[in-house]
Amino acid sequence: MKALITGASSGIGADMARTLSKEGYDLILVARRKSKLEKLKKELETNVEIIELDVSSTFNCMKLYNQVKKEDIEILINNAGFGLFGDFSKTNIDKELDMIDLNIKAVHTLTKQFLKDFKKKDKGYILNVASSAGFIPGPLMSTYYATKSYVLSLTQAIYE
Repeated sequence: MKALITGASSGIGADMARTLSKEGYDLILVARRKSKLEKLKKELETNVEIIELDVSSTFNCMKLYNQVKKEDIEILINNAGFGLFGDFSKTNIDKELDMIDLNIKAVHTLTKQFLKDFKKKDKGYILNVASSAGFIPGPLMSTYYATKSYVLSLTQAIYE
């Protein structure tokens, strides 16, 4: 049994790694901060492969997929993401576009690629980490809320 987790270096991603390791899953942990991944690896009870990678680019998402597609991955957890606080008219457009690339495009790309494999194998599970922000408008974090709404909507549509 094997799971792949993006954004695994801290927070929810690291906690999911701990939980799945206790359940017996070997792990592929992906994040930009290798030192944090290595520290987490020392805590875990199962085999852990570390991939230092920024999945905010579609190219890197495809690189990741191609690197691991031959593994018998049963669970994909799309957890990588970030938010930006501030009035929409004043926040930095480049940061917002980076957020859209990570919070939407990475989730979309990895979900699409792994879903095809999971359907062929007739097994597999995808957890796209959204937020309660996906259910409500978000003054002062409008782009973040919009990205999480996309993740929620995409995931629900695929489920149906």
